[in-house]
Amino acid sequence: MARDDTSGRRRFHVFPYLQALGPYLRRHQSTLIQGTVWVLLKSASILAVPWILKQGIDQLEAGAESGVLLRYALAIVAAAAISGVFLYFMRWSLIGLSRKVEYEIRKDFFEHLVRLSMPFFDRNRTGDLMARATNDLNAVRDVLGPAIMYGLNTSVTVIASAILMFRLDPTLALASIAPVPILAYAVSHFAKRMHERSIDVQEEFGRLSNIAQENLAGMRVVQTYGQEAAETEHFGDSSRTYLDRNMDLVHYRALFMSTTAILAGASTLILLWLGGTRVISGEVTIGELVAFIGYLGQLTWPFISIGWIVSVIQRGEAAMKRMLEIWNTAPDIGSGTITLPPAASRRITFRDVSFSYETGPEVLQDIRLDIPAGTTVAIVGRTASGKTTLVQLLARLQDPTKGRIEIDGVDSKDLDLGHLRDEIGIVPQDGFLFSDTLEANLRFGKESATDDELWRALELSQVAGDVRDFPRGMETRIGERGITVSGGQRQRLTLARAILKNPPILVLDDSLSAVDKVTEERLLETIRQVRQGRTLILIAHRISTVRQADLIVVLDAGRVVESGTHDELVARNGSYAEMARRQALKDVFESEGDVDWSTAGASAGGNSE
Repeated sequence: MARDDTSGRRRFHVFPYLQALGPYLRRHQSTLIQGTVWVLLKSASILAVPWILKQGIDQLEAGAESGVLLRYALAIVAAAAISGVFLYFMRWSLIGLSRKVEYEIRKDFFEHLVRLSMPFFDRNRTGDLMARATNDLNAVRDVLGPAIMYGLNTSVTVIASAILMFRLDPTLALASIAPVPILAYAVSHFAKRMHERSIDVQEEFGRLSNIAQENLAGMRVVQTYGQEAAETEHFGDSSRTYLDRNMDLVHYRALFMSTTAILAGASTLILLWLGGTRVISGEVTIGELVAFIGYLGQLTWPFISIGWIVSVIQRGEAAMKRMLEIWNTAPDIGSGTITLPPAASRRITFRDVSFSYETGPEVLQDIRLDIPAGTTVAIVGRTASGKTTLVQLLARLQDPTKGRIEIDGVDSKDLDLGHLRDEIGIVPQDGFLFSDTLEANLRFGKESATDDELWRALELSQVAGDVRDFPRGMETRIGERGITVSGGQRQRLTLARAILKNPPILVLDDSLSAVDKVTEERLLETIRQVRQGRTLILIAHRISTVRQADLIVVLDAGRVVESGTHDELVARNGSYAEMARRQALKDVFESEGDVDWSTAGASAGGNSE
């Protein structure tokens, strides 16, 4: 990859993306040095075998006794055994090094991922991110382990063998390495093509992983709509493309490997022809020719392994490039440095706040809202009116495109991001739970919570009885995304988690939508308890949920169209009053028994108490 320096000249770097591994290797510099020493010792012991064999054959030709030949035979066995010991330590050091660095990279990569902002995850597919964190990382690990190990071993073997061959006979040595320039050209020719195809393979694997991840996560939808065959065909098409990309890469790898094998065979052919001629002429002894063949045999695997090593490095380079695309992405949401003094509740002020997604119209427009500390504010409105977006801006999952949000008079952008989110507890409508025990999910809100605190939170959220009925109680494992509990249980468990956190600001984002009327009434009593001394934001569609609020804000198309208490808004006969009438009629339809229809609509405008 070429880069420009400050003088305007072009600078070329070999494997620029893999250079990012430098800091990790430097941490394990001593292990790398130890591994290199083991490589040297292993190579020295195995390279001693042809030299011992030469001495033995020359002694045999000179008429040596069987005892002398036995000593040479034992020396060869000893050299091979010692080489095996050094081989063990070489693999233990260098392959172990690759596993340790893999662990560090995986940890750092995930840590970076969780610090990225929600807009990043909106732009990128989950399956592709998983592929980069797993399959791509495996390719990088192969560079750090096998490629480094065999690369060092190959380099030492080639250099040492070449030196020993030149010591034996310079003419034969020069003839044997004649194919090396052709090999250098083959490496240059095939490396670029393998790199390009390695990138194609990694990217296609990311697309394949994303299809699999989406279908597994949405299996209920797939089966409900009877789309098993269609999705299987879709996955099959992507899998076929992945196969084609791999076969294209295999094609170039096979050409490279066969080319190196042919060149190695050519060297052997040259040696046999020229070496045999020189033995006949008496310029080289039979022992020297046998040693020469032995050293050339030592070069055969390095010749062939060069293709494999280059292939692994090219694949690792492509994988590291994809990982760095994520690693070099800065969070869209930056952190401030200010932390607020402890308080039971917070004042929240929206000052002319507007927001739009990257390619869409404004979702919120000129929101002006002041929420005094310790008050309960309800936000109502039609679907897609901007209610949830308002909450996301408060927690800085997104940032306003215009205006500012203040917490106790401080711009939320100036607050430390972790501190800000510690101050807020959000109970979302979808009620996400992790695939872990029920207790672990609750402690996500407060890790140090006592058992009494856990059960109190469950009691307040009206789900303690359900937990006691579970076969393993608190130790019951929740399925992926809370799939093994009902929607109502999931909402109440996430409410318990937020209550356990005990934040100064509590946000309930339509979190009672999946419970029945009786449970709702009990949870409303819980809300009356937990609202004391804290700032509470209620987002709901049911009028019964928001009647108790100190202030009700009505959103429509991203704008505040009304605000006031329940009685004030009903008296204005505007949007909120219409919502109240519709809700009352809906309750009538859902109720049992005889109903006085003449008073059904009027009941919506009654007093809140």
